[in-house]
Amino acid sequence: MKAAVFHGAGRLTAEEWPRPSIGDGDLLLRLRGCGLCGSDIVKLAGPAPTAPTVLGHEVVGEVVQLGAGVTGFAIGDRVVAAHHVPCGDCHFCRRGSPSMCRTFKTSNLDPGGFAEYVRVPAPNVLHACFRVPRHVRDEDASFVEPLACCLRATKRARVEAGDTAVVVGLGSIGCLFVQLLKRLGAAVVGCDPIAERADLAKRLGADAAGAAALASTMARELSEGRGADQVIVTGGGADVLPWAAEVVRDGGAIHFFAGGGDALPLRLDTLYHRELTVTATYSSSPADLQEAFRLIVAGEVAVERLITHRVSLGRLAHGVELMRRREALKVYVTP
Repeated sequence: MKAAVFHGAGRLTAEEWPRPSIGDGDLLLRLRGCGLCGSDIVKLAGPAPTAPTVLGHEVVGEVVQLGAGVTGFAIGDRVVAAHHVPCGDCHFCRRGSPSMCRTFKTSNLDPGGFAEYVRVPAPNVLHACFRVPRHVRDEDASFVEPLACCLRATKRARVEAGDTAVVVGLGSIGCLFVQLLKRLGAAVVGCDPIAERADLAKRLGADAAGAAALASTMARELSEGRGADQVIVTGGGADVLPWAAEVVRDGGAIHFFAGGGDALPLRLDTLYHRELTVTATYSSSPADLQEAFRLIVAGEVAVERLITHRVSLGRLAHGVELMRRREALKVYVTP
């Protein structure tokens, strides 16, 4: 089968890859599409830990083979499948940190979603695979996994009705956050220097959106001068922290949805005297995936305008460059 294979150091080529065979409880999917995630971009910029490898985890596919014992799915079903599943029984899972579960960190699709065929392992079939209704487009269904990650972040950030929240970075993830925060009853300010992205965020419900100076001013106005209760950073990494600390209120929280930078450039005294909280989330949980799937199916989160570019597996490298240059809001990859 064809796959877009990562060889490390940014080298990505379309080539032959072994078609996976399935075991008991597994599903084999023929790829219909896979979203290109910011985390894929980060991985592609560095060395491949197990090169050659196939990335991609926002997968929508058609069931072409069922493993023994699989129920609830049939040949021809369209499904969305996520890549990580926790054990549900360890200390991390019991304490609300499923994405820190050792099983979670070692589970994966086989290979990644940038291939013509993908094996969904049995645990993923049980806990991270959903049949897509006929009225839901493939492209919309591909947002289940990233939306689930955003849901988990809003829960950890402890957003409440009446809060003022600032979203830094208005790519597809930032636009998902805008909608989720509005659903929670927060006043939302988007921060992005690209005018078109700020305009889209306002159409999706942001009370205000624009470059850093405007976002800072509006956060104070909407919060009656206190500053933002939460700043959610989806882009810019650690370099954003000093600015976020200026925008957030005393006792407020800064949530890092994406990594970036080697150290946090903020004095401990600032955290101490202002009682600031810095949090982060990595991935989601089966419960978050279930909730995200429900929101997508019900049309309660708008995603149809977030995909701006579509490329084939053979053109994945071009899609990566579009996202690196911020010319694409979201790239969708098809076989």
